[in-house]
Amino acid sequence: MAVNTARNFARFGQRARAAECKSNLKAWYRLQQRHFQDTRTYEPVFAKVGFAPERDNRYAYFAGTGPMEVRDQERSEVPAGAVSIGVDTFRFTYLRPIDVEALHPSLKARLGVTGTCPTCDITLACVGNTDDDATLDVWVLSTGPLDLQDVDEDAAEPGVPVQLVDDTRD
Repeated sequence: MAVNTARNFARFGQRARAAECKSNLKAWYRLQQRHFQDTRTYEPVFAKVGFAPERDNRYAYFAGTGPMEVRDQERSEVPAGAVSIGVDTFRFTYLRPIDVEALHPSLKARLGVTGTCPTCDITLACVGNTDDDATLDVWVLSTGPLDLQDVDEDAAEPGVPVQLVDDTRD
């Protein structure tokens, strides 16, 4: 009984941390929608749409395979054209850094803008390690349709965060 209680408590904490990812995905989506209304394009460079998740982030964010803001110091420099933000390993020293190379090739291929604007879409991935194993928790959000299924085998829908890999499942 105590083992199940401890496991359930750990999963609760992991799910609470996943709320960071879902919240930031939704904020990014709103910023992209606003940018599209003004320009008829989507923008993978985070600074250009005003996407800047708070420090203390346990997840990394990817809207392409280009420059990354690495958060391994108290204050990090944001490189020009940054399309990804790393895990805050300065604050969470026990977390390992996650870069775009950690992503499955099929997910990397979906990141960023696809198509020709104004009939284009953009996809963002949110990736973290919510426990002490090698499995990464993977979420995506796209403005357009994705030929993907979530962890419960439901089809991914535009504008809705989709969990592709659940780090809390055994």
